[in-house]
Formats: sequence, structure tokens, C-alpha cells
Amino acid sequence: MRVNVLGPLQVVSAEGAAVEVRGKRLRWLLIRLAMEPGSVVPADRLIADLWPDEPPVDGPAALQSLVSRLRRSVGAAAVSSHASGYRLEVPTDVEEFSRTHDPALWRGAAFEEAPFAVDEAVRLALLRADLAGLEALAAAHPLREDVQARLMLALNAAGRRSDALAVFARVRTALADELGVDPGEALAAAHLTVLRERVSRGNLPAPVGSFVGREDDLAALADLVRANRLVTLTGFGGVGKTRLALTHAATTTEAWFVELDSAADPLAALDAALGPNPLAAPVFTRLGASLVVLDNCEHVVDAAAALCVRLLAEAPGVRVLATSREPLGIPGEVVHPVAPLDLDHAVRLFAARVGSAFDTDVVRRVCAALDGIPLAVELAAARARSLSAAQLESRVDSRLRLLDRGARTGPARHRTLRAVIDWSWELLDDAERALLARLAVFVGGATAEAVHHVAGAGSRRGTPELGTPAFQRTQGVRQDQDLWDTEDLLAALVEKSLVVRNGDRYRLLETVREYALEQGQADSAAHAAYYVELAERNEPLLRGPGQLEALKVFDVERANLDAALAWAIGHDTGLARRMMAARVWHWLVMTKRFEEIRRWAPALPGDPLSEALAALGTPGVVAAAERLWVEAEPTALCALMLTSGQVWGAPELGERLTALAERLERSADEWMRAFAALVRGVVAGEFSEGAAPQAEAAYREALARFRGVGDRWAVVFGLSCLVMVLINRGAFAEGLKAASEAKDVVAELGEPESVLVPMPVLVQMARLKLRVGDVAGAGLDLASAAASVTALDRGRIDQAYGEVAFFRGDYAEAVALYRKALDVTTDSQANQFRAAVHAGLGLALTRLGDLHEAGAHHRQALDTAGLSSDGPARAGVLESYADWLLAQGDPVSAGNALDDAERLRGAPSSDPAVVQLRDRVRAEVGVDR
Repeated sequence: MRVNVLGPLQVVSAEGAAVEVRGKRLRWLLIRLAMEPGSVVPADRLIADLWPDEPPVDGPAALQSLVSRLRRSVGAAAVSSHASGYRLEVPTDVEEFSRTHDPALWRGAAFEEAPFAVDEAVRLALLRADLAGLEALAAAHPLREDVQARLMLALNAAGRRSDALAVFARVRTALADELGVDPGEALAAAHLTVLRERVSRGNLPAPVGSFVGREDDLAALADLVRANRLVTLTGFGGVGKTRLALTHAATTTEAWFVELDSAADPLAALDAALGPNPLAAPVFTRLGASLVVLDNCEHVVDAAAALCVRLLAEAPGVRVLATSREPLGIPGEVVHPVAPLDLDHAVRLFAARVGSAFDTDVVRRVCAALDGIPLAVELAAARARSLSAAQLESRVDSRLRLLDRGARTGPARHRTLRAVIDWSWELLDDAERALLARLAVFVGGATAEAVHHVAGAGSRRGTPELGTPAFQRTQGVRQDQDLWDTEDLLAALVEKSLVVRNGDRYRLLETVREYALEQGQADSAAHAAYYVELAERNEPLLRGPGQLEALKVFDVERANLDAALAWAIGHDTGLARRMMAARVWHWLVMTKRFEEIRRWAPALPGDPLSEALAALGTPGVVAAAERLWVEAEPTALCALMLTSGQVWGAPELGERLTALAERLERSADEWMRAFAALVRGVVAGEFSEGAAPQAEAAYREALARFRGVGDRWAVVFGLSCLVMVLINRGAFAEGLKAASEAKDVVAELGEPESVLVPMPVLVQMARLKLRVGDVAGAGLDLASAAASVTALDRGRIDQAYGEVAFFRGDYAEAVALYRKALDVTTDSQANQFRAAVHAGLGLALTRLGDLHEAGAHHRQALDTAGLSSDGPARAGVLESYADWLLAQGDPVSAGNALDDAERLRGAPSSDPAVVQLRDRVRAEVGVDR
């Protein structure tokens, strides 16, 4: 059986036959019970509703008699008796409509216009999502002021203000004509409400100030809201979630803004945001097809989530845009993280808020220090009205103290930068607060493993606090579970927008880090110990097949390694020395970060390695390294040797290198033995006379060994050494092939100029291409060379450009470029390089006919080369000198110079220019004889 009351009363049997119910009061009883399907209706309420004017003398008896008659009509099981009243036990269309809002269930005026059902009829008419039921009810009761008042308010809420006012005019006339009275209190109040209220399709506050940036966020948000019914904007406090949400909401037809920062009950806050509700209509029926912006959900996140679940289920036309420092965590939610502004947009925001000219460089540094957080930028702009640019920049590292003044009328949580973080801090549990405070020790972020070992569960084991659940107590350290605990806490802090996750790394915004440091729980000793061990573990990997991964570790963890070293220098000298030793290879060999050495080496006086590092690039490096020959790891000596290239050729260094090679050859490590071969090549090529062939053979042996152990850098370095030998003896095609291989291998390590080699790879490529006739290709290689960080590398590029000009026949340009190369290396100890530049300058001046000045530079080249034991380098200078001697008309001396060059090299040169020069000398000597 089923009872339908959304229209004339209808009772249908289980077989589908109509069941007749006769008598007005009997029908009213069934209708009254059907109004509250599934609920017990108290007897006194039934008596009052069924006999509104003259209640029977014995109301309960009269009601019981009426119920008995109804049971005879519809069946005894249809109505059950209870201590307090009666309940209808069959399905109704009211129940179905309340669940589905299906307007097809309506067949006319609900409840047959029974007077006790007016309020419920109005409520259901509103649920119907149109005014048809309410208008029908009002037409049936033209003088019922309560019904007419409700109709007026409903019409006004639906945007039909003029229709609402017309209802008032019609009812006022009818009351006056038929009853001779004025409108009562309810109707007058509805009339006043309609007159006063503007027709509103939302309650969005008007924007204050310009909206800067976020174009990509707005576009993405529009797509997300269009495709999903619940979108949550998450992010750190003050990052601009509310402003972004309101800016999007302003583009919609109907939007309601609900502030939850001081609300205990989000549903009540939503109801209040919708404004007056004279009809007492359910909240969700008032929303229609609108956008609801729930702002600042984090402090009532559970209640806000529950509200959203109901909104999504019971208000199918509604979409929700929430802002929260953490996701709501319910089905159907799509999360859009809101990041801080990029630097350019942060600078624009500062300029827009400060309202006056300000040093752009200072603003960029300030905005970068503030992590691009819009609220912080706006607070800084406010302080800029009373501080100079220099004062603002000098104080920005103390952000929490600097930004302690905000808008007096803004939310308390946004009035200062400290208040922003206080608000988030108070929402954390004890474990989350403890981890956040310990995370302050990390600089530039950290992996979960690092957090676990330095600041996580495993690092703080102890007696559980009172009240700790038994399942959280452990008898011993369980590293696997500890790591899970740490990762769970990190995930919670990420979700609460206090920790930023990027790939497998976690970091604090500097603003949060400053706040966390104030808690005094950062363990710098544990941090330093962990990162020294990390550096020591990865240092050997830099010289094998895993060097790319090891390079990434050193680069990514640079800030933490620096922080660990800084702490160790002040508190644990032994740890500091270990860190210096572990970083030398990366600093000097793999990345040429000489500025790091200049920064850190002087901070460890008395440390042999640091003292030797401080003397790099000077002849004093050999003496400074005396103690290292016995104490240091061989790899430290190797690094020092490689980076002492400016003083290669010094006899005392050659002796040390020979001793180093002998030491390395005794090692069981294949890399060490390969490096021994490389060192022997350097000694033969850079510190000997007549040994260039031996140097070439040693380099080839070293290359074969380095290829075997998988050290890409060592292969590049060995090829660069080999190329120098090949250029010196004129094997240009073979040298170009070797340089091309070096270029391909170094590309795997990064930019061609980023790793330590005797000469930049692209410079070598350019010099070789010139000598095989590819002048244009040489120019392209030089144009691609990275900006050089050392004077010597800049000088090499100028020299190479000078050679390009020389081979083009532009000797004047060549002279200018050679002079420039000498100027930038005035203080350099690289005697072989400066000798070669003087020789090149002498050749160019000879071509210009200035033999006098050319001779002066050739003599300078000879004197400078003589300071070195580098036989092949001196051979090249002598061959250029022979060119000048021949131009002077002295072929005999020129021939002698060529003979000396061949002796110093240990083999004749196959350079076409030298071969041609020797032929000319021999011809002229023969003529003279």
C-alpha cells in the first residue's frame, strides 16, 4: 500500500487498486500522519490539528475511534499505536519527494489544503525548486496573511521583486474590501523586507586592491570547478587562497562566501551567509545552482568536511570552492595547491602596495627572502612607508619581527606574519610540532631519510609520555617503523601547508623555518654528523660509474653540507676536517667551484688540507702541501695536483708528482692505478724535455683504464691532456677526433666548461678546427663556450679568438686579442700559456711588418717558457721564434731553433706550418752556402 498526499489524497493498494477513504476528518487524519512518514505523531498534536476549533470533550477517545475507522478503510497494519501517539507504516510520496526532489510526484495542491498543513506545504513547495505549489496554496487561501507573506518572500528570493510587491498590493486591497482591515504584522514585515533588500545572487565582498598575478591559477581553477563539484585550494597561510577563490567566484552567476575563521558550526555559518530566512526553508534548498566558497576550513576541518558531504549529496546544483591549509579529505574532492608568487609577480605586488618608487634590486631581494608569500610582501610594503630601502633589506632576515604590523581590521590570523604561523602552529598536535621545530636545522630541504635520522622518530626514542597508547610504545628501536612514523608526520605537515614537498625532498619556507628555529629544538650536531657521513659515502662514487648520481647528491645537498661545515668549524674541528676532505673532489675537480675553497679553507687554520687549498694557484701550494704527502688521502693529493695546473712545469712539483705516481701504482684500486698513468703522462709532458712520445703513451694507457672503471670526468681530463700533446706535435685530425669524444662525454656531466680540464673542451675544439681549415666552425665553438670563472680560462678564450683572426688574415685584430689575453692573466703563474700568447703576438706582429716589437715578444716568450720544465711548450715557442728569425734574414739561427724544438719535444712536428717553415729554412740555408 502507498499513500500520496502531494495533490488530492490517494491511497493505492499493493495490487495497484485505489482505496477509498470517506469523510473529511478521516482523510485529514491520514494526511496528518503522512506529513511525517516514519515518525510517531503525538496524540495531543493530532487532536489539536484535527479539531482546531472545537476539540472533543474526550479527545483521546475521539482520536482512538477515528484511528479505528481509518484502519477499517486502509488496513490495520497501516497505522501502528504507540505510548505517545500513532505512526503511518506505509510508503508515502512525501517521503520519496524529500529524498529525490522529483517534481513529477506533485499532482496539485499538497495535503488537500488542510489548515494544519500550510507550513509543511510551503516547505515542500520550496523543495520542489519552483513556486508552483506555493502559488497554488496562496491562490486557495487569498486572505491567509501568513501564506501570502511566505509567497512574497519566496518570490523576492527568486528574484521576482515586482511580483512580490504585486502580491502585497492585491492582498492589502482584498483585506480592506472584504474585511475592512489593514495588513497584519506578518504581511507588513514581509513587505518591508522586500522594499529594503536588494535582489542579490550572492554575498561576495567587493575587492580591495588589485589582484596581481595568478593568471595560470585562475585558468586552472576555472577548469577544475567546471569539471568537479568540490575543489579545495590549499597552501600556506597568507599565500592568497581567499583572494584567488573570491576572484574566481566573482566570475560566476551566483556565489556565496562563507567565512569559517570564527565559526564553530559551518552549517550555521552558511545559513547566516545566505541572509534572512523568514520562510524557515532548509539551508540547502536556498542555494539553487550556486557556488559556495567555504573559507578557512582548517580549524573546523572535520565539520567543514561533513558539511561538504551533505552539500554534495543534498544540493545537486551546488559547487563548492573551499580554502584550507590542509585538504578536507572526502570523496570527490580535487585539491589545487596554491604556491607563493614567483619573484616577478611578488615584485609587482610590492610596487602596487607601496605606492612610491623603491629600489628594484632591493625589492627583488626582499621578496625572495619572503618566499613570495603575498601577505608577507604586503606587510613589507606597509613597513616600507616608514623604512628606507637599506633598512628594509637589512632587517628582512628577521621577518617575524619586521612584519609585526598589519591591517587593524583584518582577521587576527593575518595581522602579522607571526600570527599567520601561530594560527597553523596551534592546529598541530604535539608530534607534528616537535618534528616541525626539528626540521629547522635543514637548509634547502632534505629527504625523508635525512629527516628521519636527524629529526625523526628514530632520533628521539625515550620513555613514552603519560597517556601514550600502548600500541605506540616500543621496547626497542624499529627502524622500519620509525621511518614510516617520520614519513607520516611529514605527510601531515605537507597537507597542512607547513612543509613543501618537491619530488622526494621536503623543505620549509624560510618564514616557517625562522619560526621553527625559535622553538630551540634543532639538533645541529646530529645534522652535521649525518651530512659528513653522507658526503664521505658519496665521495668515492664521484670517480666511478655512479658519479652522475653522486654529483646530484652533492649539488642538491649543497646548502645542508655548507650548514654542517659551518657548525663543525665552530664546534667540532675533527668533523670539519672530515667534511673538507669529503668535498674537495667535488669542489675542485667535478665543478671548479674555486670560490667555495676561498670561502672555507681560511676557516680551518692548522688543517694541512685547508692550508694547501688556500694556496691553490700559487707556487706556494707545493710547500703548503708538504704535510699532505704523508697524512692525506691520495685523492686529496690528486685533486691538488690537478688544480695546480697554473704552476705545472715547476721542477719541485714534478718531483712530487713522480712520488705520487709511485704511491698510486702500489694501490689495489684500479682507479688509483689509472691515475698513476695519468700523472706519469703529466710529468713526461709538462715537467720533462724530449718525452712527449712517452707522455702520449701514458695518456693513452690512463684513458683505457679510466674507461674501464667508468669515470667520465677522468676520460675527459685524459683526452684533454692527450689533445694538448697532439696539437703540439701537429696531429690535428687525430686531436680533433679526441676532442670531439671529450665533448660528447662531458655533455653527460653538464656544461662543457663545468668540469676541470687542462683547457676548456670547446676552446680545444676551436683551435683544432682552425688548424684543419674550419674557421667558421671554430668561431661557433668559441661562441658556445660558457662564461669563464677564472682569469686563465678567459685568457684562453681571448687567445683562441686571436688565432681565429690570425687564420683569417686579420693580423691587427689578432694583435689586439693577444694583448687582451695577456692583460687578463697578468697575475697568472701559468707560464706556458703566457709564453704561447707572447709567441702568437710575435707571429701576428711579424705579419704586420713590425719586426722590432715582434722580436721583443718572442724574447719574452722564450724567457717565460724558460721558467718551466715543460719541454713541448718550450718547443712550440722556439718554432714561433724560428719564424721571426727567418723573417729577420737569419735562416741558420732559425734552423738551430727548429732543431732545439725537436729535441725538447722528443719528436719532429707534423704541423704543416712548421714543416713548411723547416723547408724554407733548409732552402735558404742551402742558397747561402
